[in-house]
Amino acid sequence: MVRYMELDRCFRDTRKIYHMEDLVEAVNKVLEDYNGTSVSERQIREDIRFMQREAGWAIELRDWMDGHRKIYRYVDTDFTIQEKLLSQREAQLLGDAVQVLSRFEGLPQLDWMNELLARLRTYFHLGNTEAGMVSFEQNPRLRGMEWFTTLFEAIVSRRVVIVKYHRFGHPSRERIVHPYQLKQNRNRWYLVGKEERQMPRHEYVMLPLDRIDGVEVTTEEVKWKREDLGIDRYLDDVVGVSLNPESKVERVVLKVGYPDAEYLETKPLHFSQEVIERVAQTETEAGSVTFEMNVVVNFELETQILGYLHNGEVVEPSSLREKLVKRAEAILAYNKKE
Repeated sequence: MVRYMELDRCFRDTRKIYHMEDLVEAVNKVLEDYNGTSVSERQIREDIRFMQREAGWAIELRDWMDGHRKIYRYVDTDFTIQEKLLSQREAQLLGDAVQVLSRFEGLPQLDWMNELLARLRTYFHLGNTEAGMVSFEQNPRLRGMEWFTTLFEAIVSRRVVIVKYHRFGHPSRERIVHPYQLKQNRNRWYLVGKEERQMPRHEYVMLPLDRIDGVEVTTEEVKWKREDLGIDRYLDDVVGVSLNPESKVERVVLKVGYPDAEYLETKPLHFSQEVIERVAQTETEAGSVTFEMNVVVNFELETQILGYLHNGEVVEPSSLREKLVKRAEAILAYNKKE
């Protein structure tokens, strides 16, 4: 919005001619004052294209040229995106978004969320939202949440952080991390980033917030642009966040009997999960469903599959079946102790 508002100001300015390089300079000056960041010409061009679309504000720019360079100015210089009111549908959607976000009010270290919601309600006249209409799985006493806001702001401002991090049973040590994402998995938060001394063996690091003992935000800017990293695709092949760099995607086939098969079908272990065979339930046949998925076998996947093996089997790979048999034997041995 900071970028859009500055571009809007430039397009309305009749006292100055703005070429593309002037727009980039103007926007970056505002961003520098706002949070110390900057953007490229490519980003500004994408911003302009968005502003011209119906999904943006459908702005109209004059088709003027100054030699070989284009001049950027509104057709109607009295126009401003600030005066385009929300449609009724947009207001309803924003109200729904505020209602969802309200579930986070009161969580420790999320005072910024409370301020944001108050501003949204006041500015857009959204009124009060009813509590309890949307519920998230959350734990206000989760350890490490005191670092959430600091890390979030470091990601937004593209600043490298020095994290004091401890492995279980080991003292803290400092790690220099380029932070890019806060990711939640099974009600636990992780910092996703790059750590140069772990590369190239580990493309990314996943640091659980509950093992962080301190965070220092530096003045150094992160080295890589998030849009060039493919972070969201990095974990596509795994269940959870554990990824051994040497691991390969495997075809995993599970045969699960009813009624557990119905639960597994409605709550897949992985997005690649598909049904490849059904055996119907009859008076003499319990019935089953065979699933396949293409996934990296890790501890999280093993643990979830283990929950179905009282009424199912791992068809392949045999290495996974043998590993889970050993885990089951260990469970029996440990729990049969006198």
